[in-house]
Amino acid sequence: MKTPPERSGITFKVGAQLEARDRQKNWYAATIEKIDYNKERVLVHYRQWSRRHDEWFQWNSPYLRPLERVSLRRQGLNPPHSQLMFVSGAKVLACWTDCRFYPAKILRVNKDDSYTVRFYDGVVRTVKPTKVKPFQEVRNPPLPLVQQSFHQSLLLSF
Repeated sequence: MKTPPERSGITFKVGAQLEARDRQKNWYAATIEKIDYNKERVLVHYRQWSRRHDEWFQWNSPYLRPLERVSLRRQGLNPPHSQLMFVSGAKVLACWTDCRFYPAKILRVNKDDSYTVRFYDGVVRTVKPTKVKPFQEVRNPPLPLVQQSFHQSLLLSF
């Protein structure tokens, strides 16, 4: 009997969840219904669709992929956290609409793992965990060379 390949994020067993691409090239959440070990394929059922739409895929098909995080959140099945977790009250850098990071404070950790933050100008926003990073305070940052030489010339003139 043949064994399914090792594919990151996909478990080849009946009832396992994944995403499959239909003939119209759209991705949908799906469940593995049957496994045919001889023909190296799986029968996939598109969730919330009639069984007549079930489809066989070779288990190495590029039209199978792990269930996306958004789909997992919708079902309340968050995957293990791979990024840093911050607690309420933590000082962080959070991404603004201009895609730059600015100082902010975590007000709340939401159920979907997003954060409600208050930027230091007072604006409150909800941001995804990928848009938050640790705040690192810089003590005595080095002066640019132009300023250093200016300061040195001032010191030398006294």
